[in-house]
Amino acid sequence: MSSTAGKHKREFKNVIKSQGPDAVVPVDQYLRELDELIAATFTTRDRTTASIGDGTAPIDYVKMIAKEYYYLGRWMTPEFPIFIANAPDAFSLTLDQSEHYAHWCQNFADEVGYLRDPNHVQMKVEWCQQLGISSEQLEAYVPLPETIGVTFTMLYYVRRSYEEGLAVFGFAGERLAAKSGYAKVMYEGLKRHYGIDVKNFAVHAYAEPDHGEPDAQDEAEPAQPGASRCHRGGG
Repeated sequence: MSSTAGKHKREFKNVIKSQGPDAVVPVDQYLRELDELIAATFTTRDRTTASIGDGTAPIDYVKMIAKEYYYLGRWMTPEFPIFIANAPDAFSLTLDQSEHYAHWCQNFADEVGYLRDPNHVQMKVEWCQQLGISSEQLEAYVPLPETIGVTFTMLYYVRRSYEEGLAVFGFAGERLAAKSGYAKVMYEGLKRHYGIDVKNFAVHAYAEPDHGEPDAQDEAEPAQPGASRCHRGGG
C-alpha cells in the first residue's frame, strides 16, 4: 500500500478569532459608563444606614452589622498591598514621582495605623467591644453570604488586574461610599440613639472628602485589555 502522506500540503490555520485590540476608551467616557452600569445594577436602597441613623434598628441588628463591618475590614485590609505591587508607575525615575504607587502606599499606611488614622480593623474591633461583643463571639461569628460574596468578588478583581481593581474598589466602592455620606449618618446615629461614640465612623466621616475627590482612583487611564474586561463584566 502506497503512502499518501507526502501528497497533501499542510498549512497553518488562522485560529485568531479577534480582529485586533479594542480601541482605548477615553477616561471621561469610561468613568461615565461605569456610573451608568452602577446605577442600572444597584437599584435597591441602603436601609441599614438609614435605620441606624434614625435609631429604628434593634440593638441586636446593630451588633450584627458591627460584626459584618469587622469581617469586611479583616479580609480586605491585607489585600491593599496588591494595588502597590500592581501600580503601573512603580518604576518611575524616583518613587516620589509616581502617582498610583505613592497613592496606594499612603492609603495602606493609613489603613493599618502608620500614617494619620488608627488601625482601621482595630477600630472595628473597638466598635464591637462598645456593643458588648467579646473577642470569642466575634471570632465565632459567621458573616452573611452577601458579605462573603461581595468581599471575595471584589478581591478577585483586585488580584486580576490593576484596572479592574480600581474599578471595583476605588470607583464602585470607596468613591460611591464617600459620596453617600454613610459614615456621618452612622456616626451621629450610633452616638445619638445608642449612646456610643464610634471612632471608626468619625474617622471615615472626615476622610470622605479625600476619598470622594478625583485622584489616582478616578484618574487612571484604562489600559487594554483590562478596561475591556471591565466592560464585559469580567467575562
